[in-house]
Amino acid sequence: MAPSELAVRTITPTIELPEIDERLPAMLQPVAAMRAATISTLTGEVITHGVAELGGTAEVWTATVGRLDRPGAMANAYFAGGLREILLSLNDGRGARARVVSTRFVASSERICQLRGLEPLSHAAAA
Repeated sequence: MAPSELAVRTITPTIELPEIDERLPAMLQPVAAMRAATISTLTGEVITHGVAELGGTAEVWTATVGRLDRPGAMANAYFAGGLREILLSLNDGRGARARVVSTRFVASSERICQLRGLEPLSHAAAA
């Protein structure tokens, strides 16, 4: 085949997400997603911002938060300050209290935090 006969194709990567069963209540729908996130103390003091990879459902969820803008602040709060409960706020308006299960470095020398939801992820109530 001559080079002029070769077609150029653009390949667009896709992410496979779980199928949504619309018969399930919203709280039981899968929440698999990546969202910009803020980790704060229970009193609202911001510790760090990052990207949360969510799993589970809105009712029972977990998150791995990486790309932290202040990884040292999170490590200090966890190891030196004993911080275990935080507020996770997502850029889509949802948020909830969570337990910090662990914080550690991964192979890419990036600090991550693993969280387990203590309450359902929901949108903040209008004031």
